[in-house]
Amino acid sequence: MKTMTVFEARSNFSRTLDAARDDVVVVTRNGKPVAAIQAIGDDDLEDLLLERSERFWEMIERARKGKAVSLGDARRRLGLRQKARKRRVAKRGG
Repeated sequence: MKTMTVFEARSNFSRTLDAARDDVVVVTRNGKPVAAIQAIGDDDLEDLLLERSERFWEMIERARKGKAVSLGDARRRLGLRQKARKRRVAKRGG
């Protein structure tokens, strides 16, 4: 874990983002942590947004009570795009 002050992180933001690729960067103000910067990939973005979504957790709670919601429904309700389906390619025999 790397630690930077707000001033350092702001003054060298590109370097801060580079450091976040390898590990979490904790940003401090007056010696106290105020933020954490962590690199994410395309696959992680949806997980990050869902774990912070109140509507998503309400749907999970309803599903746990027996009122299931399909993945497609959940994506539509949350305004997320549908993931492209992988097409199966038939193997040609020889």
